[in-house]
Formats: sequence, structure tokens, C-alpha cells
Amino acid sequence: MAELLFTTDEFAPNGTPCPGVPMLLDHEMRLVEPACAWLLHIALVRGRTRSRQTWRTYGEALYDWWQTLEANEWIWDEIGLAEIAAYRDRMLSRPSEHTGRAYARSTINGRLRTMALFYRWCLGANLVRHIPFTVDELALSRSRPQGFLAHVDATGGRQLVNELTVRQPPTLPRPLSPAAVRQVMSRVGTRDRLIVEWAVTTGMRRMEVAGLRLRSLPRSSEDALVPIKIDRTKGGKARTVYPPLPLVDRTIAYLHEERAVAVRRAKLREAGFVEPDTVFLTEAGGAMTARRIGAMFSTSAAAAGVATSFHALRHTYATAMLRFLQRRAQDEPDLNPLLTLQVILGHADLATTAIYLRVLATDLSLVEATVDELYEALL
Repeated sequence: MAELLFTTDEFAPNGTPCPGVPMLLDHEMRLVEPACAWLLHIALVRGRTRSRQTWRTYGEALYDWWQTLEANEWIWDEIGLAEIAAYRDRMLSRPSEHTGRAYARSTINGRLRTMALFYRWCLGANLVRHIPFTVDELALSRSRPQGFLAHVDATGGRQLVNELTVRQPPTLPRPLSPAAVRQVMSRVGTRDRLIVEWAVTTGMRRMEVAGLRLRSLPRSSEDALVPIKIDRTKGGKARTVYPPLPLVDRTIAYLHEERAVAVRRAKLREAGFVEPDTVFLTEAGGAMTARRIGAMFSTSAAAAGVATSFHALRHTYATAMLRFLQRRAQDEPDLNPLLTLQVILGHADLATTAIYLRVLATDLSLVEATVDELYEALL
């Protein structure tokens, strides 16, 4: 079956560093050239896709598609609409072989969009004669809430969509209650509690918490909120986060105690051990990865009886911070809460941030409780 690998820093054929670019191998361990060429194009040429996480998502989508091609003995450049529809229907009717869970409709649509991007690029590169997709013009439902910028939408509420995409009910981010966060925290040790606190008090993603560097932490500060620049972000664009000073102090204490013990033991086990430059380490002295952080949180949440994911901590922060900024704006008229939150979260599109306005409108009482209770306790 097909295999998915990831490049190291010096892999790119033109000598350009491209860490983390997915590379697809077929069942005979040969490069799947069209897939690899497109993935390298995405990573090295296409300016709008700078997130390594997006590269991974594209690679995983093509990996799953190539496994389907091999299992059905289909030829990648000779398939048509019927094969794509059969692939979609399999995801709708069967659970994932990797997770054992049903595919989310957003995942299904995301994979179909990735395949459409791939085949469209192949057509432009003269690798295929046709694109195995068709598009329809869709009138958006009047019952669906209008987008944040609907008043300047020149399309008249109509979009071109892949006709194979499935109906995907709109969902709102689900912030956690203070009680739920405390329940999860009660199940973890010092390091993992700090990781949770960094996420819920700054809005950092798990990959950003995993990439937090030692040199980013100040050794002293007099501010209640400490500005810290992070550069390992989803889009690769540096931004500033503002953890509370007590959290920074507790993190520095972790460096001198639990982390220092892990490093010392690793040096005793391995003479050539090189200490990672990241803040959070495993018990063996290795850097905590985003996947490991996500698995840790999922396990702890399940043990606490809380159905959620690590990303919900970012949603919790975003809704609480938006409400806090709205309160501040009552005394500071020049403050724009939504624009400020957009900068803090690092969103490229204001419409992405605006969804939290709908969360506030849906359950303001929960957000008020988070502002008043959770953050007061953490600070």
C-alpha cells in the first residue's frame, strides 16, 4: 500500500529548505511523481499556502486517495466522476480505518477539495486530459446566517461548488465551561497542566504550544500580561501572545525542576544527547509534539468525562477575550474588539474571527462565567 513520508531540511531538489513537506510513495516504495510534484509546488511555489499543517493535510488526503486507487486497481489519471463519487460514498458509509470513527462531513468535503486542487493543477501541467469533477452554482439557503461581509458580496449569495460535496450543517465553535477546564486539569501533572493553561489563556494552538522556545520566555517582568513573540505558527507568520505573569513564573519553575530532571536523565542515558530548544519535553527528554499534546489532552478529557478536543481551549480563549474586549470598549471607544481579537489570534480573514460574535449571541452566560471565573482563578 502507499506510504506517506515527510522531508527533512535539505530535501528539496532545487536546494531550498523545505522541512515537513509530505512525500507519497507507492506500494513498491517509488515516489508517486505527480503527487510529490504538486506537494512540492504547494510548499515551495504557491505563496498562499505557507502552513506546514496544511501541507500535512494535503499529503494525508492524497495518501488516502492513493490507497483507494491501489485497493481498487484504478489508474490515477484515468478515473472519472463515478470513481470519485464511490470514494466519497465509502467515507460516508464506513468508519476511518485509521481512527475507527465515522468521517466528519467537513473532512470528506476537505478531501474532495484537495483532490480537485490536485487534478486542476495536473491539468495545467499537462499531466491529465480532463478534471474528474464538475461544479454547480449553488444558491445559499436563506435560513443560513449571512456571512460577516455579506453586504459587500457581489455574487448575490451564490457560489460555485464541487457537485460531489455533501451537505455540511454549519457548526459554531464550542468553548468549554470553567468547570470542564478544571476537570481536565485535575487529571494531569505539572507539565500538562501548564500546556493547558498556555492554550486557554493565550489561544495558542497545540503546534504553537509545542513550538514554544526557551528563549521566548522572559526572565523577569513587571507586567500582569507578558508579551511573548512566537514564530512557530500555523501560517508561519510570527505574532505576539500575552500569557499572565504567574503562568510564566510557573513555567520557569518547571524549567528548573521537572524539565531539568528530564534533560539530566537523558544526558546520562545518551552521551550525544542534544537538548531541544523547546519549553515542553517528554519524560525521555524529547520535544513534545503537537500530536502528543493532542493525545494527552484527549486522554485526560476522556478520563474526566469531558467530550472535547485541545482546539476547544482556543475557542474558549477567543470567546472570553472577545467579551473582555467588548467590556473594555465601553470605556475606550477607540478600541475595536473584533479587530483586536483578529490580531491576537493571528487570523488572516476577519470573517474567521467574526464567528465568535455568533458564539456570544448563542450563550453569553457561559462566556461571562469564563471571563469572571476561569481567568480570575488562573491569574
